[in-house]
Amino acid sequence: MFRAGLFALAAALAVLSTDGISQDKKDDKKPAEPPRAKGVLPANWKKLGLTDTQVQNVYKIQNKYNDQIDELNAKIAELKATRDKELKGVLTPEQKKRLDDILTGKDK
Repeated sequence: MFRAGLFALAAALAVLSTDGISQDKKDDKKPAEPPRAKGVLPANWKKLGLTDTQVQNVYKIQNKYNDQIDELNAKIAELKATRDKELKGVLTPEQKKRLDDILTGKDK
């Protein structure tokens, strides 16, 4: 009985001691690369033979301006909607109805 307990203890110690050996050391790993930028190259730019660095720079430049462009496009859409509302304000109710019929194809 004593031998079985001793054997179990030795087996448990062997398993626990090998756990640290199987793990990779952090010093052995390569330094982490910075995250790669994502995007789409402009038309025909793939034919230019760009280096990976050039492609990443293009993506970074695009990403730098995309948020600003999206904000301006939203503002443009808002201005157009306001303009269209004011333009329709000039029309009489009959003209508004006729315009709706023309736009929906009911006026033939």
